[in-house]
Amino acid sequence: MKKIYIAPIAGVTDYTFRGILEDFKPDLIFTEMVSVNALSVLNDKTISKILKLREGNAVQIFGEDIEKIKASAKYIENLGVKHINLNCGCPMKKIVNCGYGAALVREPEKIKRILSEIKSLLNDDTKLSVKIRIGYKEPENYVQIAKIAEEIGCDHITVHGRTREQLYSGKADWKYIKEVKDNISIPVIGNGDIFTGEDALEKISYSNVDGVMLARGIFGNPWLIRDIREILKYGEIKTPTTKEDKINMAIEHLKRTRVDNDNKFIFDVRKHISWYLKGIKNCAEAKRKINTISDYDEIIKILNDKKIYFAEENNEFDEEIQRMQVKGVTRLINNVFMNIK
Repeated sequence: MKKIYIAPIAGVTDYTFRGILEDFKPDLIFTEMVSVNALSVLNDKTISKILKLREGNAVQIFGEDIEKIKASAKYIENLGVKHINLNCGCPMKKIVNCGYGAALVREPEKIKRILSEIKSLLNDDTKLSVKIRIGYKEPENYVQIAKIAEEIGCDHITVHGRTREQLYSGKADWKYIKEVKDNISIPVIGNGDIFTGEDALEKISYSNVDGVMLARGIFGNPWLIRDIREILKYGEIKTPTTKEDKINMAIEHLKRTRVDNDNKFIFDVRKHISWYLKGIKNCAEAKRKINTISDYDEIIKILNDKKIYFAEENNEFDEEIQRMQVKGVTRLINNVFMNIK
């Protein structure tokens, strides 16, 4: 069975959203990525707040100082984490300018040293993996790095089909991901531009990857996990997501966020709500209001009002359909009588 992994996304895959994603049963969920520099200076209490773990979560670390990376990997493992990933793919300027993230794809031998050092100190039952982009300015070193990951004994490699220079512009080029898959035996997880179940089916069929990693596609759309499962199994999506599903999930997300944060309002939750409402007609004003409110109950009331509005809209639609059906039957009967005459 093809795997579905959830990418580490700063400001998105927080504790609450990971809990929601768990309900859809992906194969692996990453926390937000963690700086080894931060782990090297913060105390345990602060770390427990920024690295709030759920059972089975994997953790991705970023940095370039090998000693800090080793210490961080061991620290995370001692927290009970059984899967650690090295980030060699983040394209953000503040990351690559420090030599972290996608900057490392220019230095395959450094990646080899880092992975070797991490692997040597982890317990045998702790998995190690790496995530890369296909190059910095141009596609380069991606097959070499994949072979290094295989040689070191990584559990898998995740490949995003863009260079660092592209950031998130243009399209992810899966021919490079396919090339990686064709050249190594460890599992290859493809990443980039998977927004629908159809996207996943197309890219898996083309590249034969062992799984996909979802990132921007899950913003406001945890159902993407279910869509991919269904389309891979049945060739179609059997359980379409409704606007009612989205509003109900937005309310559920708010309730869980409140519980997880002891009633403290978390401003980041508002972007999640906006993502759930994206694409639903007549929600622009609701989104505008929500983005000015810092009270859970007030936002839930707005969403419940929307549910009532859509329910009434559906009832009106059903009644109109019934009227049209009655008119159609009446017209048919009249035509029959006219023919008899």
